[in-house]
Amino acid sequence: MATGNKNSEVLKDSAVAEAYLKKTLDIFTRTGDAKPFLNALSQLTKSQGGMTALAVKCGTNRQSLYRAFAQSGNPKLKSLSTILTALGYTITVEPYKNEETDKEVEETIKRITTEVTEKS
Repeated sequence: MATGNKNSEVLKDSAVAEAYLKKTLDIFTRTGDAKPFLNALSQLTKSQGGMTALAVKCGTNRQSLYRAFAQSGNPKLKSLSTILTALGYTITVEPYKNEETDKEVEETIKRITTEVTEKS
């Protein structure tokens, strides 16, 4: 099986697709490079029937989608939202996390849990 076909099969799993989109969006957030995210959207589109099917779901034409997914593409937020909605996803905003923040959260949860346990 070719790698592209294998990726399409794997991306049919919504948890895998979600993780992939989040990871590539994180890359964009950190580096400003949208190519990995646009490539992820393109691969997800292929896994869900291709550009023609997506164009129908979005109510647009394939050429607009090809331009959005191009290496030089810079789709508008509205276009991204429409594409993601048609693929079954949405844009969300969440606090930026890093290892230090994760450690602080874990320590806070541990402290709260200890305090609640001691009061019981």
